[in-house]
Amino acid sequence: MRIEALLFAGVAGFFFVAGLVYAVLSEEPAGTAALTVSFLMSLLVSGYCTVNHRKRGDRPEDRKDAEVRDRCGGLGFFPPRSGYPPLTGLAVALTALGVVFGLWLFVIGAGLLVAGVVGMVLEFPARDARHNAPRNPP
Repeated sequence: MRIEALLFAGVAGFFFVAGLVYAVLSEEPAGTAALTVSFLMSLLVSGYCTVNHRKRGDRPEDRKDAEVRDRCGGLGFFPPRSGYPPLTGLAVALTALGVVFGLWLFVIGAGLLVAGVVGMVLEFPARDARHNAPRNPP
């Protein structure tokens, strides 16, 4: 994340200089505020990348001698089939229609939405830890 931190620090520097020049040469406060917020947001991202780099060290992307297999890991857990995503989609549609047609439909949709989201979250609580563990490269 070292390269990303430097990239966003450069972007923050650009917005800082552009904001100063804009504030001095213009009389519009909205543009100055927008450039100031842009400077602060890019500085925030740069700070996050810097802290993340200090905590975790170099990634394989940061090293010149790294290979593609250094980055590989577990792909995750993908359930075979589930009825909760269609239920959640139907619940979102009913909730949106409830905003238009009445509170009774909104309440039904919100109840189904809670059931669908909780069902998706808790559907596979006992899956093995090996699904999330990163694979060792050969």
